[in-house]
Amino acid sequence: MIAIRCAAKKLGRFDLSDCELYTSCEPCPMCLSAIHWAKIKKVYYGCTRDDAAGIGFDDKYIYDVIKGTAEHKKVILEQIERDSCIKAFIEWKDKEDKVQY
Repeated sequence: MIAIRCAAKKLGRFDLSDCELYTSCEPCPMCLSAIHWAKIKKVYYGCTRDDAAGIGFDDKYIYDVIKGTAEHKKVILEQIERDSCIKAFIEWKDKEDKVQY
């Protein structure tokens, strides 16, 4: 994420679709999201999510939660107040001078 942030700052843009990323490990779900938002099309990595799990990182577990295959969930997600929250989404959708990501 730091590399993406630095590249975006140096290039002065969010769209990094013409860039490639090299990393020591398969991206965790948070980093993978940032990669998608930056529109990076190719990532080279060394170690896998299983390697990361082997040293105590939760990458594989989080991928399993997202896929719906985790045996148990450590976090409870509960939706509340959608009617209040959706207003910000509608404002963004209708905003004429927004910067698209």
